[in-house]
Amino acid sequence: MEFFGRRVSRREFLGGALGAGALAAFGCSPAAPSQPAPPQQPAGRPNYGGTLVFVLENDVIDFDPMRSRAFVDRNVHYQIYDSLVRIDPKGNIIPWLAERWEISPDGKTVTFYLRQDVKFHDGTTFDASVVKWNIERYKNTEGSARSGELAPVDSVEVVNTYTVRFNLKTPFSPLLAQLVDRAGMMVSPKAVEAAGADFTRKAFKAGTGPFILTEAVKDDHITLERNPEWWGKDQLGNRLPYVDKVIVRPITNSDVRLANLRTGEAQVANNIAGKDVASVKSDPTLSYQEIPGLAFASMIPNRRPGFVFSEPRYIKAVAMALDRREILDRVFFGVGTVGYGAIAPPHFAYDPNFKPFERPDPEGAKRLVAEVGRGQLQFEFLVPSGDPQTLQLAQLIQAQLAKADIKAEIVQMEFAQILQLQSEKTFKGMTLVGWSGRIDPDGNVYDHIYTGRPFNDSSYSNPEVDKLLDEQRATTDVNRRRELLRRAEQIYVVDDPARVWYRFGVAMLVTNRRVKGLEPYPDQIVRFQYAWLEK
Repeated sequence: MEFFGRRVSRREFLGGALGAGALAAFGCSPAAPSQPAPPQQPAGRPNYGGTLVFVLENDVIDFDPMRSRAFVDRNVHYQIYDSLVRIDPKGNIIPWLAERWEISPDGKTVTFYLRQDVKFHDGTTFDASVVKWNIERYKNTEGSARSGELAPVDSVEVVNTYTVRFNLKTPFSPLLAQLVDRAGMMVSPKAVEAAGADFTRKAFKAGTGPFILTEAVKDDHITLERNPEWWGKDQLGNRLPYVDKVIVRPITNSDVRLANLRTGEAQVANNIAGKDVASVKSDPTLSYQEIPGLAFASMIPNRRPGFVFSEPRYIKAVAMALDRREILDRVFFGVGTVGYGAIAPPHFAYDPNFKPFERPDPEGAKRLVAEVGRGQLQFEFLVPSGDPQTLQLAQLIQAQLAKADIKAEIVQMEFAQILQLQSEKTFKGMTLVGWSGRIDPDGNVYDHIYTGRPFNDSSYSNPEVDKLLDEQRATTDVNRRRELLRRAEQIYVVDDPARVWYRFGVAMLVTNRRVKGLEPYPDQIVRFQYAWLEK
């Protein structure tokens, strides 16, 4: 379903928004149209009213887009906050709070022309000064998870009340792609000031989005109520959203999530176990949708001095010992794709021939460990608790590593605890944590690999990789970006490994048959403003 649709062509999407990024995608036509195409009307006649229950695999950790590090957070953020631009289900970048934009011939300034009919949930007005405040907050606040995403932005200039200009240090190809997500989400300055330290958990009125956060009970539920003043409308001019309320329930166990869907206690999920996909497809009460996703799964080592994996040969030994095909088939029942790096199949820079660890090599792994000369490789393997599929995955990895005489001690703990240890760089061995993916490959690579960036939880640092990643950000040439990203991938995956990657995921969506208007997005985030219930 398209919405307020400035469309980027499918060709541009694959080599632009999902690839060359914002500036390259619009290099020949620097302005988005001032008159967006009308959205498509959903099939059937949407009904107003009703409540949807959405079962999420973990509880939201942080409601602040500036500090958030978790995929589960984004599934709520997208309901309560609007960003400057968004994507449609095909991944095309479309206007949102910014109606259009212009890019200077040298690629170093981007001017956004904003909607003039937007208010925050607290009643304050959205305008150019708010954009400037948010971007500066994301860039300059200590501990911000958005600082790397916006690093090339030199300054933000208020041109007039509803026009704002981004001045860039260099051309920045992924800019629009970054502004799709949390780096482009607008938060009320008044609400942030009022909430203070409680901003992360209290119910507050900080967004402009289709739903208002009214209640948040940790590990139980989050209540989102319809924003009657939201600016979005359907093709007939009717206000969106259609449903009155969305209740988000965190349930870590995939079996329990599915049981809730089958009993009707829940109506929407975006993650079920691979073993259940076939039965869900044949269930007449449920609808299953799936498209290629941008997510990757990896094992993150702590490379800081004094920790086990400060020795890079140990990381490579783990990578060599894994049987990725067995993992995909036995744990995920073939759902997804075997993965060897951070750049996912939908990305323009993905190389289908890049298969450095296509076959497990336990004997080669043993030789690498022996070269180090410290005896058996042993490490603590931190695994999110609560889900049988995740435990099965960890146990299979453990067994595969044992064939290379590598001992992984599984330690289960809450997902939020693992993220905290990662951010503090204090975990002892490796963690088993994935990434939901971004529409530009830069979003899967830069902050995870570049020295000192917010999601570089392995503490990886390689000057040559940093140089390549800086260069690809600053060029608008698709082919050149592809070359640079692939050269960097060879280094941080094989030559000087930062992590151990093993799988690319899919974007799935499971709904009760009565739920209409929802479809999967490549980032796997549900957009509830389109949802309605069939009576």
